[in-house]
Amino acid sequence: MEKGVLITGASDRIGKSLAIFFAKKHYKVAIHYAKSLEKAQITQNELIKIHGVQCELFQADFDNENEVHELIDRVNAKFSINCLINNASDFYENSFSDAGTAHLRHFFDVNFKAPYILSKKFSQLAGNDALIINILDTNIRKNKTKYFDYLLSKKFLEVFTVQLAVELAPEIRVNGIAPGIILPPPGKDKEYIRRIAQNIPAKQAGNIENIIMAVDYLINNQFVTGEILFVDGGEHL
Repeated sequence: MEKGVLITGASDRIGKSLAIFFAKKHYKVAIHYAKSLEKAQITQNELIKIHGVQCELFQADFDNENEVHELIDRVNAKFSINCLINNASDFYENSFSDAGTAHLRHFFDVNFKAPYILSKKFSQLAGNDALIINILDTNIRKNKTKYFDYLLSKKFLEVFTVQLAVELAPEIRVNGIAPGIILPPPGKDKEYIRRIAQNIPAKQAGNIENIIMAVDYLINNQFVTGEILFVDGGEHL
């Protein structure tokens, strides 16, 4: 049976690697992007030319709720999907002492409300044996942070992941992956992540392949739902 996947934020970084992984497994791939059209097109061309799968691009601004609501229908018009990867996320420093709620609204729109809406629509259209994977953050186990509203949105997504797993069982499995030190943040290099990795139990940074292996496990193990896999070298401990 042909399978399809929607990966949000799939033009670059972890999302792109996930798109390549699913293409290798002969899934039809829907790549969502917000602004990085050129990067999304490069990824699309690679999936079509090298891996020979159907790959479609879908732009949507997750700050715009109407565009989020329309995304699943737009994908479904091209091909059906039985897997949803809520990977898109925004990330920057902010403090609880910042004036107003603009940062809070932005992070909740992108990091929590969009996955909520997409998961609801997906659950209405997907058949049995479907899967949702939410990409979280190892820091959901922490409370001291320079990224106050970002972390709060990811904590909400964790709770949602577990609650939704119960709500959608047994037809749809829902799990989360909480990456640790995998890629350097914007403006930082590999030396930066090598240095900070000395503070975690594994004493080394991970790589995208570690995330891919976690996704592969969740796809293949039909007896796992409601789990959060920490792929972080023990950092959350």
